[in-house]
Amino acid sequence: MDLKDLDRLVEKYDRQGYQQIRVKAGELEIEVSRQATVAKTDTTDVAAATDEDQTITSPMVGVMHLSPDLTVGQTVTKGQELGQIESMKLFNPLVCPQTGTLTTILVEEGATVEFGQPLFKMREDR
Repeated sequence: MDLKDLDRLVEKYDRQGYQQIRVKAGELEIEVSRQATVAKTDTTDVAAATDEDQTITSPMVGVMHLSPDLTVGQTVTKGQELGQIESMKLFNPLVCPQTGTLTTILVEEGATVEFGQPLFKMREDR
């Protein structure tokens, strides 16, 4: 594999939105990663997101399965399961870090999520 092949491969994965790539060819092994960018959300909901909202991010790569009764504007409690992330055929619970109000759901049911990707926004109850 020459440098042009490596450049094309990295560009292809970058266009697809991957955050990390590892290539191994013979004795050569290279890993390229970049920081995730946080997309701004536009919401006109009653519980609209504000600058004070806390973002809940994905702790791993996998497929997001939202809790069936989860809605924007809902009061959530610390430790409440917001959904599960399926990774390597294992379902890992994603729990709420604090009590508050869910202001935005940034992912859809069954979406593939990356490590560090914003999933929810919530406003802490005071």
